[in-house]
Amino acid sequence: MDRLALKILLVEDNDALREATLAFLQRCGHYVREVASAEEVHDVEGGFVPDVYIIDLVLPAEDGVSLTRRLRAAHPGVGIIIVTALARIGDKVVGYRSGADLYLTKPLDPEELIASLESLGSRMRNTAPTPDTLLLRVANLKLTGRLGEVPLSAGEVTILSAFARAPGRSLERWQLLEVIGSDPSSQPSAGNMEMRLTRLRKKLTAVGAEPPAIKAVHKVGYTLCVPVMLA
Repeated sequence: MDRLALKILLVEDNDALREATLAFLQRCGHYVREVASAEEVHDVEGGFVPDVYIIDLVLPAEDGVSLTRRLRAAHPGVGIIIVTALARIGDKVVGYRSGADLYLTKPLDPEELIASLESLGSRMRNTAPTPDTLLLRVANLKLTGRLGEVPLSAGEVTILSAFARAPGRSLERWQLLEVIGSDPSSQPSAGNMEMRLTRLRKKLTAVGAEPPAIKAVHKVGYTLCVPVMLA
C-alpha cells in the first residue's frame, strides 16, 4: 500500500462535516469509513482495520476522550487524531493524555490534516521487512509468506493486525478479548479467543512461520512470534 493510502475511520456526529471530510479524504486517495458515534465504531464491516481514527471530542453518549482511551488501550499502535472546536490548553492536555497522537482544532485546514496523516502513515510503515516477514493484505484478506498464501477471515485479519501494531507484537488477554469483541460475528469469550488463535496459528505456520507462531505468556497474554507487515 502507498504510504499515503491509509485506512481511516472518521467518528464525527455533524452530518455535513462528516460527509465533507469523508469526500475530501477519499479524493486524497485514502480508504475511509465514517460513523456518527462512539457506539458505532465496532459496527463497521468486518475486514476494515483502520490505520488511523479521526475522532471528534463532543459526541453523543460516549465522548471522544473516553473512546480515545479505549482505542489506545486495546490498539496501542493505531494512529489517533482528535479534531475538535475545543481549543483551550486544558482540553488539549486531556486529549493527549487520553492517548491521541495529534490534537487539531476546528475549523481545520485541509493541508494540516493531510500533513498529519502523512506523518502518522510514515511512522506506522517505516519498519523494513526481514526475510521471515509475512505480508498481510488487509483488503484482500490474504496472508503471504515464504511457503505460500492463505485466505483469512475478517476476524483473523483484525486479530493479526492488532498483533502487528502492538509494541513488541504482544497483547494482554483483555486487549485481545476487546479486539475479538469488535467482530460482530463473535463472542468475546476466553473459549472463543483460544479457538480463533488455534486456527490462526495453523495459517501462520502454513505460510512459513515457526511454531507456535503465537506464544502464550503465562498470566499475561500472547505474543506474535513472527513479523507481519500490513499492506
